[in-house]
Amino acid sequence: MIEITPAIMGPGIEEEYADALAAIGDLRRALGDRPLTNDTPDGRVLLEVAWIEQEIGRRRLPIPVEASYAGTIYYLVGSHELLHVPGVLNPAGITDALGRLYRVLQGIGLVKPRHVPVLIAMIDDLCADADTVRDRLNAQEQEVIDDIRAQGVLLKRGEWPPHRRPQDQFFRYDTPNLDSLVMNFGNRVRGISFPLFDGWRPYPAKKPPLAAPVPGLSQKAPPLPPELEGKLP
Repeated sequence: MIEITPAIMGPGIEEEYADALAAIGDLRRALGDRPLTNDTPDGRVLLEVAWIEQEIGRRRLPIPVEASYAGTIYYLVGSHELLHVPGVLNPAGITDALGRLYRVLQGIGLVKPRHVPVLIAMIDDLCADADTVRDRLNAQEQEVIDDIRAQGVLLKRGEWPPHRRPQDQFFRYDTPNLDSLVMNFGNRVRGISFPLFDGWRPYPAKKPPLAAPVPGLSQKAPPLPPELEGKLP
């Protein structure tokens, strides 16, 4: 594994703020013009991102963001409800922007060009370990390793692997021999797959929790007023 230098780690919380604001702008464009209201998922998420935007402007938002402050965003990433609200302009854009915002606010972070050497090293290290036991792998397991190696070749050529659906990634086969013979195989494969296909910052380059430059927010959001209870998506 290569050394994780300050240049690879990158800037501090200001980068996360910029990434969050970019995702918020893209989310608004994908949703189109619609009212801010607690009565609908789209209205609620727009209210929540407006608050996130406000707190970034005040430099009071830590990273990661506690779920009580961003619960609608975190929920809608998994529920996909925004894709089905009337009048959505760009469903694919919603998925992309909401996913990016989720990763930033959760402290996962976004993969950047400076992380490519990290990914290449992770791929090379995993493939080298698998090659030492290649004669004990079945054909499907060898195919998985060759597939992972091919992604490293693309990265070394300055290309980025095309997106894949989860079922087409590196987990399409059972890998009992790799799991038993290659140390921490499953976690290492996930650590490669998530940055390549889901835009996660590679785990070795993940930033630690980042305190807000201006303290002030309580650890958790205050309770909702009674009139809003039950109206959240």
